[in-house]
Formats: sequence, structure tokens, C-alpha cells
Amino acid sequence: MPTMNITANIIGVGLAQLEIRQDRIGAVRRSGPDDPTQPFASPGFVDIQINGFAGIDFSASALEPEKAISVLPAIWKTGVTSFCPTLITNSIEQLEQNFRVLEEARRMDARFAASVPGYHLEGPYLSPGKSHGAHDPALMHAPDWNEFARLQKAAGGNISVVTVAPELPGACDFIRRACAAGLVVSIGHTDATPEQIHRAVEAGATLSTHLGNGCPEYIHRHQNALWPQLASAGLKASLICDGFHLPPDLVRVIHRMKGDDGCVLITDAIHAATLPPGRYSLVGKDVELLPTGQVVTADRRAMAGSTLSMPRAVSVFMEFAQASLEQAVRAATHNPGILLNRDEVCAELTEGQIANVILFNPRKENIEVLALILQGKVVYASPAGAGFDSGN
Repeated sequence: MPTMNITANIIGVGLAQLEIRQDRIGAVRRSGPDDPTQPFASPGFVDIQINGFAGIDFSASALEPEKAISVLPAIWKTGVTSFCPTLITNSIEQLEQNFRVLEEARRMDARFAASVPGYHLEGPYLSPGKSHGAHDPALMHAPDWNEFARLQKAAGGNISVVTVAPELPGACDFIRRACAAGLVVSIGHTDATPEQIHRAVEAGATLSTHLGNGCPEYIHRHQNALWPQLASAGLKASLICDGFHLPPDLVRVIHRMKGDDGCVLITDAIHAATLPPGRYSLVGKDVELLPTGQVVTADRRAMAGSTLSMPRAVSVFMEFAQASLEQAVRAATHNPGILLNRDEVCAELTEGQIANVILFNPRKENIEVLALILQGKVVYASPAGAGFDSGN
């Protein structure tokens, strides 16, 4: 049986020997305290919301399987072993087509299938009001279970996360059916009242999509959608920690309210990630990547996703939330892994878990990813990580 042995610091464990047998973690053996000369190992980052990357837009009408597969090296380079391609508000026909393309990519490339445990549908079941953000309100409508079933069929049953505005007609019934079918239902892009938020949680919603964003610029000081989402113990919160979407105080408050197990880091990256500043198109709308790295709609009225990478998200979360490396890495690995609850996602470095592992050096500004292991095989190694001790 092929084995790989890695010497690395594991957060909360110390210096350890990580044994990988074929595609699984065989054993984790502590050998001493943290060693500053050795890299750190953790589960691979899990990003449940990537709209596109490295020039490829998962919502584009011209998406092809080969294009979807081509994002893998760029995403692996950021330490992400598992991600949910996210389709945003569009026509049902276009959504159906793109889910079929993504499914074809899974069939064509086993590594794409290994890296993509499911998809995230963010729209069209969102608020066409002040919370629509960069989504097209003309394409939004109330959730329809039969329509969703059509999309799920095109997606091969692999839509894992769906974002819904709970104030829409029939939303709570939709949430109950989606939860019964095993989906993660998230609240987002909503103008809901507190009562409507509470009813959505009672119906089974367990997540808030990029909490603090996808909401009106100005809200009532008490009767708004933010406070009940913060207060609900039943909701985890996904956060875009790029320095633009959320201020430090709010990140700190969300972390304190949700705790170490309730924060989920996402990038919400669009296809402009890794590309130079300039104008791009997102589902027929012009968006602009500014020299600062922020992405905005052409009219500058809303942000339009991000160009964030997960290593940067971890670093910003540490700074803004005043969190430890352990807390931040947990928000990028364990928490989304547990949320997805898929066998092909590694949630922690323990015996029996799928061997999706990253080796990295902590850095204040940006974690340095040295190597990435997907289902027991090295698929990325930086020049600095090319000689890591694999024991082979």
C-alpha cells in the first residue's frame, strides 16, 4: 500500500508525523512541540463560494468543461482543495446549461470531481429590492421547487448550497424541502424582517451568505435583517475578509457572536481574480477591478464579488477578528467541511479522513502555501515546498 509520511507542525497538536495511506490519512503521531524550522500542515482550505477564477466565469454563457477544469492549478496554488463553483442569478435556461457543463467537467477530469464536492446556487431566489447587490433584479423571483428540481437534475444532484431570501413568497416551504433533501440553505441578499429571518431558521436555514453584505446600505437601527442573523445560534456566518467588504469591528463582532465554530471564510471570488485591473463582464453587467483589488459595478453603487484568495482571507480574519492562527484556519477548513458534510472534503487531520492536506508557512500578510495534497497525491508544490519531507 503506497504511503506518504510528512513531518509538520499541526495546530493544536505540535510537531507530528502525518501518515497518508493511498487517499486517506492513516495516522497522526505527535513527536514534540512546534518546531519553527518545519512547515505547518492542515486540511486543505474549503471555499463554498467561488464564482470564477483566473479568467474563468462559472456563470458565463460560453463556459465549457475544459475551461472549468483549467481553473484547478490556480485554485490549488491558493491552498484550496475543495470548492463549490457558484452560479449567480441568471435565466433558468442558462443556469441549467452551466450546471450541465460543470457536471461534464466532473466526468472528464477525476481531479475536478475530487476538488468540487458540490455547487452553490446564489440566485435567482433573492431579493430584487435594495439587497440585490450586483445581481440582476429583473431575473429574480420567488423560489419554485419544481424549477429547482430541474436545476438539480442538470447538476447531477450536486447542488449542495442554495442561498434564499426568506421574505419571498413560499420561501419557508422551499427551505423545508431543501433541508429535507440534504442541502445547506443559506440566507442572503435579503430585505427580510426579523420575524421572517426567525421563520427561515425554524424551517431549517443554517447559514448566512456573506453576512454584513448583500443588504441595504442604510437600514433601520433595530428592525433589519442583520441583528436576527447575528443573534441566531442556528446560523453560521460566511464572511468575505478582503478588507473591503467588512470593517474590522464588524468582523470582530461576528466572530464573538458566532464563536470559533460558527464562522466560515469564503472568497466570493469572480473570474477577475489573478487578472489585472480593468473592466470585465459579469452576467451581462460591466464590473471594474480597481487597482486596489476591489471589484465594483461600473456605476460604483455596489461591490461585485472579490479577487480574494483564501490565504489572504485567513490573514485578514486574524487581523480584523484578533483571532489566532488556529481560529482562522478552522474557519477556512473545519467549519465549511463540517457544513458540507461530504466524504470527499477533509474537515480535520484525523485517521480515516480523506487526505486533502496543505503545507504552509504562516505569514502576517498572506499565508505561504508550500504544497497541496489532493486525495493523497501532491498536485501543487511551490519552489520552497518542492523538497518537503514526504518520506517516500
